[in-house]
Amino acid sequence: NVKANSSTKLNVVVFHSGQLDSKAVVDIYNRIKNQVNNFDCHYRFGEKPLGVVNAGNNDQQHIGEVQKYFSEKKAENMFVLDFVKPRGAADTAYPVVKHLLAKSGHLSQFVNFKTYSHDNPRDQRKSEMILQGVSRQILQKAGVALWWVSIPKTVPLPVVFVGVDVFHAPPTYDVKSKKRVRKPSCAAIIIQIMREHSPRHQRVEIYSETFKQSGGQEFELEDAYKTSLSNALKVFKVAPASCVVWRDGIADSAFESLAYDEIRGIRAGLSETVGQANRDVHLAYITCQKRIDNKFLTRQVPGYEDGALSAPAGTMVSALQSMQNQTFYINGRAPPYSTAKPVRFVVIERDQGLMKVPVSELTWGQCHAYPNWTGPIKVPAVCQMAHKFAELAGQMSDSGDSIDHKRYANRIHFL
Repeated sequence: NVKANSSTKLNVVVFHSGQLDSKAVVDIYNRIKNQVNNFDCHYRFGEKPLGVVNAGNNDQQHIGEVQKYFSEKKAENMFVLDFVKPRGAADTAYPVVKHLLAKSGHLSQFVNFKTYSHDNPRDQRKSEMILQGVSRQILQKAGVALWWVSIPKTVPLPVVFVGVDVFHAPPTYDVKSKKRVRKPSCAAIIIQIMREHSPRHQRVEIYSETFKQSGGQEFELEDAYKTSLSNALKVFKVAPASCVVWRDGIADSAFESLAYDEIRGIRAGLSETVGQANRDVHLAYITCQKRIDNKFLTRQVPGYEDGALSAPAGTMVSALQSMQNQTFYINGRAPPYSTAKPVRFVVIERDQGLMKVPVSELTWGQCHAYPNWTGPIKVPAVCQMAHKFAELAGQMSDSGDSIDHKRYANRIHFL
């Protein structure tokens, strides 16, 4: 609900652990508010939160207070800050509370005081750095693009970037059957629209949707592609000229059959554009393979033995080709004390209209566009966002079926 040429106030509701002092809660809210309001963007926090709720000291109280509050009060542009202090390393109430908020399309940000005590920090500077990261994430969840990456001029516009990943939950013990059983898997599809080669605006155009799969099922997403792409194009009212899909989790054995089933679903979804039925859209379908045995090492680096260091971040290798498909490797990360594995990208489908597009350059550029990390990552941003969203929804009891996807359009709510 952003109004042109004006800022929009987020109505913030703060839930906090009963172990936190109320004065400390207000102080931390003010610190986050100041960080958020320092950014030059449409969204701002108010001088005071809309509500402050003591969520108790256990999971049931926490969940109950969230349910109670939102059953009684509603407002526009609500944002939930949850200051948690779980007993153990993991916050077991987190997926349940996230699920409750996702049903209504509310944005939320959790701050874990077990990890770092912002109410009594050992190092004030470190606390400020963490809360600055929290503030960036709040704005990015609201749909603000704090940074963006230009794309090659040869990409036909508007272009649709699609990232796909499937989360497979670990088996759990079933008391009735006395066996370990598989939970349903969850597929997430992230769709981003880009209308300019060098964006100049702060708003992102992103649509996200999840689909429940049978336990361990990685494929059969043809209908999911068709549905999600059709929904996204209707929401954004756009008729794309091209589409690039980065698909995580496909092995070589699936290239000739299952990958092409998915490509049919993609083309079917792209054909349902607003006002231009059955328009041909140039498509590239690329798989991202992370579980590989290849490593690239350096030679002739002064002061180091050959092979002692990993290849620098951004190293692209195209000399190793498969027999059937164009292949390239990108070393996205280069940690100082280990040799990172690259990602192998295999181009399964590439229409004639995209032959002039430098696919490896486009892929590496999109590795810098992930909103939750200021440096490069191993896979393009939409692919990493799909991984994050699939993992979050996969922990929900219904694998994300009740998430209000259309209300979350233009919001990266799952960070």
